[in-house]
Amino acid sequence: MWFYRSPTVVYGDDALSFLESIDMKAVLIVTDRNISKSGILEKVKAHIFSPSVETIDYIKEEPSVDEINDAVEKIGNFKPDTIIGLGGGSSMDAAKVILFRLSRPDLDFFDLTPLSYLGIKKNHKFIAIPTTAGTGSECSWAAVVTDRNDGRKAEMASPEIMPDFAILDPSMVSGMPAEVRRNTATDALTHAIEAYVSTWKNPYSDSLAREAVMLITSGCAKLHDDPENMEYNSMVQIGASMAGSAFSNSQIGLAHALGHAFGAVFHKPHGLSVGIFLPRVIEFNDVSCHDRYEEINSFFSTDLRKENLEESVKSFLKFMGLPLYVEDAGIDVDEYMTRKKVVADLCFESTGIIGNPRDVSRSDIDKILSDMIHK
Repeated sequence: MWFYRSPTVVYGDDALSFLESIDMKAVLIVTDRNISKSGILEKVKAHIFSPSVETIDYIKEEPSVDEINDAVEKIGNFKPDTIIGLGGGSSMDAAKVILFRLSRPDLDFFDLTPLSYLGIKKNHKFIAIPTTAGTGSECSWAAVVTDRNDGRKAEMASPEIMPDFAILDPSMVSGMPAEVRRNTATDALTHAIEAYVSTWKNPYSDSLAREAVMLITSGCAKLHDDPENMEYNSMVQIGASMAGSAFSNSQIGLAHALGHAFGAVFHKPHGLSVGIFLPRVIEFNDVSCHDRYEEINSFFSTDLRKENLEESVKSFLKFMGLPLYVEDAGIDVDEYMTRKKVVADLCFESTGIIGNPRDVSRSDIDKILSDMIHK
């Protein structure tokens, strides 16, 4: 027996106005400093008619366990009935964990589990409003949080932390900086590809992944010459959301396991961290899912499509200005070789390898990591 899980997705021009139809008495908005300063936060607040609105506006990139616990403590006696995650993946993931901590203060941080009903949203509504087009957090029931005590990214999950509503307004993403756009779009593309070959793939995740690849690659190609075009921004935004729903209903794979570990050790953006490994992971997995890779490659934009998926992904990364080797990502080779074992250890412990189409050994991970430097 399978389940297909998804929030209610509200998308298109003026999607933010949907907030006006939701009964909200006390609202907590979780976001970051840049969103707060940019005017986006006030734009969202203009559609909230609640008499009581509080904001946590200091979520950092790759939020940590300590930072989230500190935020929960600062909320104090405020009792929101609605929580809004506003921003990129970091803000939305932080909002998910804050929702859990507010709902179940009797549980420890890492007691969040998909195996037991915890009643997390018994007294709360949860809304996600992405301001980037890539993480898919608005449509997933996963959250990635950094545990700085042991230097790893913790992959937390429960269907109960999936948003009730995902609001995709293209005006939220039209002004993204180029670096953010390239990283988040690459993350989304990786979600779609890994979902399509996951051992937990299914007809629902397949259809979403195929459409996501088409929308993301075509939209990115068009945005290159017209970055503020609302139609093209909406294509990538919707594609990224579909990719998030695809992997949320199947599973990520080895590229994400490597990317989480690499990003935790070298503190590189998440999209760069997963994207840099994606071509090597495709090469490694090809023996187990060649036909599936051929199928998903056919959905690439004709501007970027090559003879096989590995080359198409390399074409996409080059087009987006992202590196294919660690030196090109600004990492010293000697430092990389010194810390490569730590990356391998973290990767091998990641739940991301569970759904990978080919079984992964520790020596396989070591080989891929060694291939990440210029010969």
